[in-house]
Amino acid sequence: MAFPECEIERRTIYLTEQQKTDAGGMARVELNSVIIYPYVALKGGRIAGVAYFDSHIVRTLGETIMVAIDPDDRVSRVELLVFNEPPEYIPPEAWYRLFPGQRLDDRLAVNRGIRGILGATLTTRSTTDAVRRMLAIHHVIKDQLGH
Repeated sequence: MAFPECEIERRTIYLTEQQKTDAGGMARVELNSVIIYPYVALKGGRIAGVAYFDSHIVRTLGETIMVAIDPDDRVSRVELLVFNEPPEYIPPEAWYRLFPGQRLDDRLAVNRGIRGILGATLTTRSTTDAVRRMLAIHHVIKDQLGH
């Protein structure tokens, strides 16, 4: 889905306390877990990208998204996989296309590089926070991924 024509390797990485602290500080959001499952996409023996899955609460119910990150540490894709809140709180598909090309910086925030959606405020914030969290985790573990 995110990396066609690639071999995918699922890894398991346990964040150290320092990595957890660093990632949380960079993301400016709480980390859900210290156990990380990056899905590393390999093409020709090189990393073509890494996908992460993030499950979190939007208002009172859960959402799961996939965040794909390219070799330049930019978001290449965000996919909504599970959404248990009422469907009217799902942003339009075009909104998710605001994420590709984003880096972990001040622009990656609602009402900055990511526009808010009236009626889906909590969804836009929780999704943007999840993307920030995955980029921050990627930053602290990417040297452990090899290749």
